[in-house]
Amino acid sequence: MVESRARKLARLVRVQRQIERMAEDDLSQVLRQQAIVDATQDALVEAVGSFDPVHAAMSHQYAQRFQRLSAKSQQLDGMKLVQERRVLSEKTKADRLAERADEAAQNEERADADESLLDLLETRLGKAAPGTRPA
Repeated sequence: MVESRARKLARLVRVQRQIERMAEDDLSQVLRQQAIVDATQDALVEAVGSFDPVHAAMSHQYAQRFQRLSAKSQQLDGMKLVQERRVLSEKTKADRLAERADEAAQNEERADADESLLDLLETRLGKAAPGTRPA
C-alpha cells in the first residue's frame, strides 16, 4: 500500500518531536546535576566559614572538594550550552517538518477536491451529450 506524503511527514514529525523531548530530558538532567553541584558548593562554603573545630580541621579537604566541584560546574556549564543548542536545533527541525506536513496535507486535499470536481464535471458532460438534449 502506498502511503501519502503527508502521512509520511506526519510520522516524521512525531519522531522528531520525540527526539526533541529526549534532548529536553538530557538538558533537564544537566540542570539537575548543576543544581546539586551548586548546593554542595554552598554547603562547603558554609562549612569552611563555620567556627566548628571539626570543620576547621577539614578545611584543606573542603578546599580540594570545592576545586573539584568548580571544575565539574564549568564542565556542566559547557554541557548545558551544548544541550540548549541541541534542543533548539531539534525543535527547529520538528517545526519545519510540521510545516511541510501541513503543506503536503493541504496539497493532497486540494488535489482530491480537484479530482472530485473533474469527476463531477465528466459525469455531467457525459449525461448531456450533444444532440440528445430536447429542444
